[in-house]
Amino acid sequence: MNSKTVTIIVVYILAFLTGVNFVVFPALGTVFTNPSLFTLTSSQFGNLFIPQVICIIVACFGAPFLINKTGPKPVLVCGLLLMIISTGCLWMLHYFMANKTLLFPVLMVLVAFMGAGFGLSITTLNPLAASLFDDNRSSAILILQFLVGLGTSTSPLMMNLIGDVKNWKYVPGSIFIMVSAAFVMFLFLKIQKGRLFQLPDHFKIPGKLWIFFITIILYGCIEGTFGSFGGIILKNQGLDNSKASLGLSLFWGGIAINRLLFGIFSKKFNVSYVFLISPLFVAGFLTLMVVDPDINILLLLMFFIGFFMGSIFPGSIGWGTAEFPMFSVLVSGFLMAANQIGTGVVTNVLGSFSNYTSAILESLIALMLIIFALLFYLKRNSKIKEAF
Repeated sequence: MNSKTVTIIVVYILAFLTGVNFVVFPALGTVFTNPSLFTLTSSQFGNLFIPQVICIIVACFGAPFLINKTGPKPVLVCGLLLMIISTGCLWMLHYFMANKTLLFPVLMVLVAFMGAGFGLSITTLNPLAASLFDDNRSSAILILQFLVGLGTSTSPLMMNLIGDVKNWKYVPGSIFIMVSAAFVMFLFLKIQKGRLFQLPDHFKIPGKLWIFFITIILYGCIEGTFGSFGGIILKNQGLDNSKASLGLSLFWGGIAINRLLFGIFSKKFNVSYVFLISPLFVAGFLTLMVVDPDINILLLLMFFIGFFMGSIFPGSIGWGTAEFPMFSVLVSGFLMAANQIGTGVVTNVLGSFSNYTSAILESLIALMLIIFALLFYLKRNSKIKEAF
C-alpha cells in the first residue's frame, strides 16, 4: 500500500497501541501482587521495571544507528514484534500459574522485551510521523505523543472494565490481538528511507543537542516524580486516596490536552513563546503548592502543572528535528533515552525521600527554572519558529 493517507492512519494507530501495550505490566500491578495469582511482593514488583528502563535506554540510543543502516521499517517491525511477543507470552502465563517460583524471573524477561520493543518503536515513530508532514513536523510529533499518552491511560481503564482481577488475562489477550492486527497492516506499507532517517557518514554530535539532552533529563525527573510519587505527594498535602488518584489523572490529562492543542494550533499560530515560558508557569503552580497547600485547589493545580508540562518533551523533539535535520532520527533516540534516564533515576532514588514533600516540590521548582534558562539559551540563533 503506497497511499500516504493509509500510511498516516496506520502510523498513528500504532502510536496509540504502542502506548496501550507499553503500560500493560504496570496496569496489572494488583494482579502481580495478588496472593492468589502471581504473589509478587511489593519489592519484587518495584524491581520488575528495572530491566524495562535499562532496555528502553539502550534501545533508544541504538535505534538511530540501526535505522540509519537498515531504514525505519525493519527497526519498527523488530520493536513491534518484541512488544507483541512480550504481551502474548504474558497472556499465556495464565496456563502456567501453578509454578509460582518461575513467574517472577519470566516476568523480568518479558518486561525487558517490552522495554526494548518500546524503545525501538517510539524512536522510529517520531521521525516517521515527522516525515509524513514536511511542513508541520513538530505538530506531527506532538499529536503522535498525544496518542501515545492516550494509549497509556487506556490499559488501566481496561483493567477497571474487566472487574474481577481473576479475569486479568483478557487485558493482555485483547491488547495482543489489537497490536497484532495493526502490525499486519503495517507490514503491507511501503516506507521509504528518506533523509530524516539517515545520518552523515562521519559526524560529531552537536553541542546544542547535548543541551537538549540535559534539558530532557531534568524534565524526565519532574515527570517521573509526579508519575511515580504524585499520589503520595498529594496525600501528604492532605488529600484522601481517591482524590489523590484523581489528581494524578488530572495531571496526565493536562499533559495530553496540551499536546493535542499544541499540535492543532502550532499549524496556524506561532506558539513558540508559549512553549518557552511553560516552565515558568509550572514553577509558579509548584510554588503555590509549597506556600499555600490549600486542598481545595490542589486538584486544579495538578491539572495546570500537567498542562504546561505537556509540550516540553515532544516539543523539544520537534524543535530538535527542525534544528538538526541531518540528525532527526538521532534527536528522537537521544531525547527518548534522556527522558527515561531522568524518570528512572527519580523512580529509584526518590522513594527514600517521599515524605519530604516541601523539599521535593522546591527541588522541582529549581529544576523547572533551570529548564526555562536552558530553553532560552537554546533559542539564540535557533530555528524554533520553524518548529512551532
